[in-house]
Amino acid sequence: MSNDIIQQLNNHNIYGYGSAELIKFETQMTTYFSREFKRWRNNKDLPEVHGVSSFEGDIAKKETHAESIEHYNKKFNIYQAFLDKKYMAYTMAYYGATDDEPNTNEAKSLENAQIDKFELIIKRAQIEDGHSILELGCGFGGFSRYLLEKFPNITLTGINPSVVQTAHLRETLLDKNQQTHNNRFNLVQKFFDDITKDDIDFGSYDRVISIGVLEAVTNLDKLFKLISLALKSGGKTFHHFIVSTDTIPQFLSAEDTLMADYFPGGHIWPYDEPKRHNTHLKFIDSWFVNGMNYWRTLDEWHKRFWESIEILYPEYLTLEEVDDWNKYFILCKSMFSPDKGKSYGNGHYLYEKN
Repeated sequence: MSNDIIQQLNNHNIYGYGSAELIKFETQMTTYFSREFKRWRNNKDLPEVHGVSSFEGDIAKKETHAESIEHYNKKFNIYQAFLDKKYMAYTMAYYGATDDEPNTNEAKSLENAQIDKFELIIKRAQIEDGHSILELGCGFGGFSRYLLEKFPNITLTGINPSVVQTAHLRETLLDKNQQTHNNRFNLVQKFFDDITKDDIDFGSYDRVISIGVLEAVTNLDKLFKLISLALKSGGKTFHHFIVSTDTIPQFLSAEDTLMADYFPGGHIWPYDEPKRHNTHLKFIDSWFVNGMNYWRTLDEWHKRFWESIEILYPEYLTLEEVDDWNKYFILCKSMFSPDKGKSYGNGHYLYEKN
């Protein structure tokens, strides 16, 4: 790594992965979040008590659509620098951490941990070969690609509004010259809450899947109604997204936290909140995924980001942008690590069409 580049960044109070300055910053942020989690421990207030409802309003806040997608429309080279090489999954990888055993498998690579996450979702969502699947917010297409490789008779439709991510999807999953997946993948470039019967075949899907999407949903009830319309009779839907074990009032709306700088219009719902939604879909099961899995994922992303800093700066990132990404990784890591991942992690939820 070039000493000149490091010195330039240090001169602007931007320090690299593993530096004493960043370790101190992460420790301070972790202490803050530990205090907040302890403050609200065992708080089971419904969100309505704090002026927020998952039963009201639009599916997602339309006034923050443009801002909310901005984080996913940075230059492709930036994501390529830190995500896993094959699937470019921009969500938690699964390193095997549980509440009973929060230590992660240190020998496991990011690439293998992302595959293990995919396999865990396949098992819990009860996905089988031959299914027709709708994926809401399909990102860079990692999960869809994995399913297409694993199951020769699966067909998929992905929903994604990001210009950068859909460009990658067209190159990797829709390039007719590659003929990789025999036209089994269809792409709809829209926000998931804007899809209509002109975009997808309602009543035709065996599974509706979302990975890292429901943090952006304001009205879970309205979304589940839309999903119910999309599913076949007896079809199931599975969702993987960030949750807090307890109700933490300031996390119920991103505008009340620093995360609004990165994910405006977002929500961190309490783990029990989605289980209340059983009008349009029948709740089947749920699982809490320990937050140390996401801490390890973010830590690996952060490390890879800095290993690529000479490529990224100054060609693809300004000084301000390097600083923003640095703070983003630290902020996220420090939210997942308190209480050994038991307070803040991911929720898995399985529902069936009524």
